[in-house]
Amino acid sequence: MKNVVIFWVAVAVFATATCCASAQEVKLFADQSFQPSLQEIVPLFTEQTGFEVELSIGRSSILANRIRSGIPADLFFPASEEVMKQMMSKGLVDVALKRNILILPGIKSAEEEIEPEPQYIAAAVLTQAANRLQAMALLEFLTSQTARDAFARQGFALP
Repeated sequence: MKNVVIFWVAVAVFATATCCASAQEVKLFADQSFQPSLQEIVPLFTEQTGFEVELSIGRSSILANRIRSGIPADLFFPASEEVMKQMMSKGLVDVALKRNILILPGIKSAEEEIEPEPQYIAAAVLTQAANRLQAMALLEFLTSQTARDAFARQGFALP
């Protein structure tokens, strides 16, 4: 069912975006911890939708500062919920298009031998996104089995 939804979102976005070439590129700012997974799935997303992804990788706080300073981005994928909350408090995140998508792998305490609670991380479309529909399609693609598999190979789990 999700693949059908992804397909129709991609078709709608493609139909809308064909009027101008620059609208077919998504600017994704993502934390460096997600680089291997994203480098694996971005070409698959492009192949499936025709949308190019400009991937900017770095520390979440540095990327957030760049966005706050006016550097254009469509989708933000930090490794820190605190950074996401700061962006939300500044009105830079479209909260309707924010999705908890990752559970970071837990580290077992040697002393307690107790698994820590999972930490949810969110990706979100930014309020000033120039390519909103394409960013929404990429956000939806992150929930696909292809993305789940890529993130699992890096020790992450997508809910």
